[in-house]
Amino acid sequence: MPEAGEGVAPAGRHAARIAALRRAVFDSPGACDRAVRAAAASADGMPPPLDAYVTRVCDEAYRIADADFAALKAAGCSDDEIFEVTVAAAVGASLRLLDAGMRAAGWGSGDAAGNT
Repeated sequence: MPEAGEGVAPAGRHAARIAALRRAVFDSPGACDRAVRAAAASADGMPPPLDAYVTRVCDEAYRIADADFAALKAAGCSDDEIFEVTVAAAVGASLRLLDAGMRAAGWGSGDAAGNT
């Protein structure tokens, strides 16, 4: 007997959870404006010094150090803003990778990242 959800693309099986994650990270009120979180998610259009930080979160998070946070704090970013930008960038990068994996596996061109 087939398992529940068998034959359904993994992202499709988890569409409601992905949508809830997107709402929580990108649409909920926060310390950062929604447009800033959207820009962090797309890793595009961030003002300095957040631009370099978001790129690092997306491409080489393992290299983030205390000095990165200190530079953001010195530039006037609050802990809440840094946290929200970090989460938005990480979730955006993860959703882009999910989309790429789904396309590579032949499960269509769904856009879990919510890009239009």
